[in-house]
Amino acid sequence: MEYVICEYEKVKESFPEFGAVMQNLRTQLIAKATQDWAGKTYGGMYPKSGQFGIGTIIPSLFRNMANVTLTDWEQWLTATGNQTVMSGANVGNIYEDYKIGICGLAFLSKATRISEIKMQISDKKLPRMNIEEAMVYNKPAIVWENAFLLDEETGFHLYAYVQSQGPQMIKLIGAQVNRVPNKLQVSNTGAALT
Repeated sequence: MEYVICEYEKVKESFPEFGAVMQNLRTQLIAKATQDWAGKTYGGMYPKSGQFGIGTIIPSLFRNMANVTLTDWEQWLTATGNQTVMSGANVGNIYEDYKIGICGLAFLSKATRISEIKMQISDKKLPRMNIEEAMVYNKPAIVWENAFLLDEETGFHLYAYVQSQGPQMIKLIGAQVNRVPNKLQVSNTGAALT
């Protein structure tokens, strides 16, 4: 698994291939949704009836280390050592009617409290990544050369080696599609209707 570590604010500048990775991610997501959601067409960011929409990944599709649904990307790391720091919000799975493409993650806190990460998508375990180098960056981002698709009702777990307790903002980089246009709550920004 190929990846680049760089400053989050400079992903486009330091990793020019990022645009191609994101375009490929969008293409894969749209193709998968069109195939799986028969009768639905792509409606972009403003879908209408009979269309599915696309947008940035919302935190409420995931749970934090304490197994609480995220309302934003910030969480409190309560234990050190090998820990599950993020999982799908529907008992470890991605909610039905959502498909997510991730091509990286960013640590947006001043202190990076994690030295190693690994992911599991369904029964596929991805290799460990030593990210100690990220600790020298202000807001490090890890961008993969190839995106990963998290299908609806598929398990997702992000494991990490946590070096110290405290606040940590871990943001997934990518996009999501949602099958039902009004399934994203407009009264509670960032909340998903389940």
